[in-house]
Amino acid sequence: MKKIRAEWSVQIWLVCILSENVIIEDEVTKEFILEIAGDEALDIIEQLKEKGETTDEDIAENVECDLNNVRKILYKLYDNGLADYSRSRDEKSGWITYSWELTLDNIDSVLKERKKVYLEELEERLEYEENNVFYVCPDGHERLTFEEASEEQFECPECGKQMVHYDDDRDIKEIKETIEELKEDLENS
Repeated sequence: MKKIRAEWSVQIWLVCILSENVIIEDEVTKEFILEIAGDEALDIIEQLKEKGETTDEDIAENVECDLNNVRKILYKLYDNGLADYSRSRDEKSGWITYSWELTLDNIDSVLKERKKVYLEELEERLEYEENNVFYVCPDGHERLTFEEASEEQFECPECGKQMVHYDDDRDIKEIKETIEELKEDLENS
C-alpha cells in the first residue's frame, strides 16, 4: 500500500509563492512545480520570469531543451493555471507563433482547487480503508482486500507466500489527520 506522502500534503496548501520579482527559491514551491511539470519546468519558469512574454522557440534555445519537450511543459503549466499563451500568424510565411507568459494572478485559486480535489480523494480513500479488511504479503508484494485474498486462497499471487492480516488503523489515523488539516486550511483561505 502506498502511504500518503507528507510532502504532497504540504505541497497542496502552498500560498501565493511566485511573485513577479522572485526566482523560485522555496523548496516546497519547487516540489510543486516538479510534481506537475518535471525538472526542466524550473528552468522554463525562470526564463519566463526573466524575459516576460516569449516564444517557445526562444525558451527551448535558452534552456537547451528539445522544443517538443518545452511545449509539453508549457502546456502542463498552462493546464495548471501557471502560464498562458497567445497565437500570432506571420503574414508572409503563414507560420503560427506561440508567445508564452507566466500567469500567477490566480495561483491561490488554482491551489485551492487542488486542495479540494485532494480532499475528495482522501475522503474516498478513507471510506475504502474503513470499509475493507486487508491482507498483505510478508515480503511486501501485494496488499489485497479480504475478498481478493480469499480468491487467491490467502497466498500472495506474486510469490505464493501465505498472506497475513494487515491492520490499517495507523493509515486511517493518518488519513483522518490530513483531512482535518486540509479542511481547516480550506476554511481559513
